[in-house]
Amino acid sequence: MVGGGSARGARGERKLVTMLFADLSGYTALAESLDPEEVYGFLRPTMAELQAIVESYGGSVPQIQGDGFMAVFGVPVAHEDDAERAVRAALQVRDRVRVLNADRRGMLLPEVHAGVNSGEVMVAPSKEQAGFAVIGDTVNTASRLADLATAGRILVDETTRNRTRTAIRYGPRRLRTAKGKSEPLATFEAKGLAPRVAPTPGRAFVDREDMFALLGRELERTEREGRARVLVVTGEPGIGKSRLAEELGDSLPPNAFLVGRCVPFGDRRPLSALAEVVATSIGLAAGAPTSAVHDAIDRVARRVGRGQQPAALA
Repeated sequence: MVGGGSARGARGERKLVTMLFADLSGYTALAESLDPEEVYGFLRPTMAELQAIVESYGGSVPQIQGDGFMAVFGVPVAHEDDAERAVRAALQVRDRVRVLNADRRGMLLPEVHAGVNSGEVMVAPSKEQAGFAVIGDTVNTASRLADLATAGRILVDETTRNRTRTAIRYGPRRLRTAKGKSEPLATFEAKGLAPRVAPTPGRAFVDREDMFALLGRELERTEREGRARVLVVTGEPGIGKSRLAEELGDSLPPNAFLVGRCVPFGDRRPLSALAEVVATSIGLAAGAPTSAVHDAIDRVARRVGRGQQPAALA
């Protein structure tokens, strides 16, 4: 059951959603070795934190059941990037448990395994805590993908992979046999965030002379005054805002144009775009672990100490 007030009063509605199931591997063995009160005190704070992560990406988590939870992206509020939000949330949930274990002494938390699946469901009113129920094979398949995923792994279906392939790194396609499924499932393992891909050249970009002239004047003014400036470009989706930024970058000297992205979900830190710019400039992939960040900073510091540019900018 997943919920939100917007579905109340409806007789039932077909919606396109992305489902996320996540569980802690080895929970049964852990629960068997501890008193129920100890299990509750050990896991409850962690599960509440993981739920908060999912909700920060726009997912709905109606309830936590023991060692896992089910979340839906697209109900009650739909976003065009719900599939990406769901996979990013699954990756952060997995990584958060690993961070908690790195800081923990003694008993460690079990690793997360998760399944993500996109498709149509029926959303209907419900008297459960969530307020509405999500029904359909999409829900069942997400659960089966979570069952197939081993500790520390996240499996997604082909639809989810196709919708997120530019944002997420995936392993190769694998067919897997799932309980209750008449045909094998095509699955992909989500590895992490994908590096930013350069735009494909060759598309004409016309009728932007006035905008380019304005951008040119702003750049000249910034250089002349030696002060930072912010220029905001707004408009409906699909009119070419990102393309305008790409064309501006192509018109500048090498290494004069760096890109950082502010995403409307997850851990929205004020300087996240700047952090992405710095990470990209020193050769770090998005979402790199702390150890990789430290190693990259050490390499850059040594190169700068020798009077050299960082390798990624050389």
